Amino acid sequence: MIKMNPRNIAVAAVLCGAGIWLDQWSKGWAAVRLPGAPLDVIANALSFVYVENRNAAFGLGHGLPESVKVWVLIGLTSALTLALIVAMVRSVDLPSQVGFAATICGALGNIIDRVRFGYVRDFIYWHGGFQWPNFNVADILVCTGVGVLVVLGGRKKKDEPAKADAPKADAPRAEGDPSSRA
Repeated sequence: MIKMNPRNIAVAAVLCGAGIWLDQWSKGWAAVRLPGAPLDVIANALSFVYVENRNAAFGLGHGLPESVKVWVLIGLTSALTLALIVAMVRSVDLPSQVGFAATICGALGNIIDRVRFGYVRDFIYWHGGFQWPNFNVADILVCTGVGVLVVLGGRKKKDEPAKADAPKADAPRAEGDPSSRA
């Protein structure tokens, strides 16, 4: 079993804590400051508009009965988050660990909202050139984490040999094996 370096686990925990804190703080600020008073950040492009998202991303889950929707969404995101934690612990490269940590952090930020309120608080509204559904800091963390995993995850350093290809120093060599000839 692959073990993560304890230092990397500590760094991931601190970064996750900071990300969750920033997400929850920004959502709390939005819930107090923005209802009924949207804030234009960049004219005709970016606004802060508070909404309560009772569905999953892009309105998924809108057909579920309200009595079960919250629990289905909490269950699904919790299961996905646990799978991501397992993948993070098993990953050996730093970019993958960072990508998993950011994704986990964002997922936890939205799970906290679902557990506390029964919905996710969204407030960032991009409408420059096209309209995008409102989102929040947790969503940014999820997207950034997935982006890091797609672009940088699972890569080996150039000078790092493949573990399966490297012969072991104490491994016996079969007769006729070209690597056993001097």
